[in-house]
Amino acid sequence: MDSWKPLIHKLQIARRLAWRDWLVLGAAWWMLWGFRLALHWMSFDRLENFTHLSDEKISASPDPLAWARRRQRLVSLAGRLHLPPMTCLPRALTLRRMLSRHAIPSQLRIGMNKAPTGMLAQAWVEVDGEAVGEPEDIAEDYKVLHGPE
Repeated sequence: MDSWKPLIHKLQIARRLAWRDWLVLGAAWWMLWGFRLALHWMSFDRLENFTHLSDEKISASPDPLAWARRRQRLVSLAGRLHLPPMTCLPRALTLRRMLSRHAIPSQLRIGMNKAPTGMLAQAWVEVDGEAVGEPEDIAEDYKVLHGPE
């Protein structure tokens, strides 16, 4: 019965999603694939520019940080539904693109940290100076290599 726990957990999460969340989840799933593939063929600068260029701006949310957190959870869930799971960079690019479409200013951050097992890298998105869906001290744990320090 223990082997069913992951499936049961996913079904419980799925039951709690509203129909709009399902639409966002589907869009995030496809966007993640697109960014994962594009990372192999496009320059990072072009990809990053694409994340904040949009002709179809949708009005901003009254609480941008809460809206960003909700989208981050859905992007993270969509990333776990892929085989293989999506890494932090496609997830961060996807979230930034979604935020941009809703006129929510955000910054993409990429950081490195030296660990006993080697170098670690992490990508995340910040809204109003706060890392969305990451520990509060992530910028202290990783030396920021991309984005204003």
